Amino acid sequence: MESGFSGEGVALYDEIYTRMKNYREEAEKVQTWIQKFKPDAKTLLDVACGTAEHARFLKAQYKIDGLDISKNFVEAAIKKNPECRYFHGDMIDFKLDDRYDVIICLFSSIGYVVTEARLRQTIRNFASHLNPGGILLVEPWFSPDRWKPGAPFMVNVNEPLLKVARMNITTTTDDGASYMKMHYLVGTPKGVQHFTEEHTLGLFTVDQMKSAFEAAGLQVQFDEAGIFGRGLYIAQTDLQNDS
Repeated sequence: MESGFSGEGVALYDEIYTRMKNYREEAEKVQTWIQKFKPDAKTLLDVACGTAEHARFLKAQYKIDGLDISKNFVEAAIKKNPECRYFHGDMIDFKLDDRYDVIICLFSSIGYVVTEARLRQTIRNFASHLNPGGILLVEPWFSPDRWKPGAPFMVNVNEPLLKVARMNITTTTDDGASYMKMHYLVGTPKGVQHFTEEHTLGLFTVDQMKSAFEAAGLQVQFDEAGIFGRGLYIAQTDLQNDS
């Protein structure tokens, strides 16, 4: 996947998102779903883990591994949670030796697979890394009917020695995916830097998402509210699953 966070963007990731998101509260919600669907869970794989902020609040309950396509994110995750294991890999085709009671893929990272064919391949890959009776929690990106092209967005960080303004306009590609070119202005005592990064994410309907889970042999339900309003898919393997 070509689009995603640049090296400069990775360096600013926690500066931006730890101000925007309540990771402790999100981890507590994840814990609630795990307790409901897999109360005996002991192992957890965090796919597209980013800087592994959720793991900070889940590692006391579970043995956690993480995976991300960005080597910079993996390095940040290792520093943050040295007691956990982290791997560099693509969610579509990673292969790990272990299977897990729980796999999570949060903050709409699933959108980066872009196409429905790659979505199905990714969900099959997730399913192959689950223990019998294991659960998969996937937080989706926007569905086509909820994507609003032409809207400007901006986030800011305003600290004494760090100023960040990130702005983008939402657009849609010719293939029907969402596209954002993000412009960063970053001010530090060393000066002002400008850089851009591009993000392309697939827009999947609820039916397309559910079909991908079912094709992988998973039972799935959709919670419309989810963690912070984007919904959440909760899928589970059969207790006799040995895929």
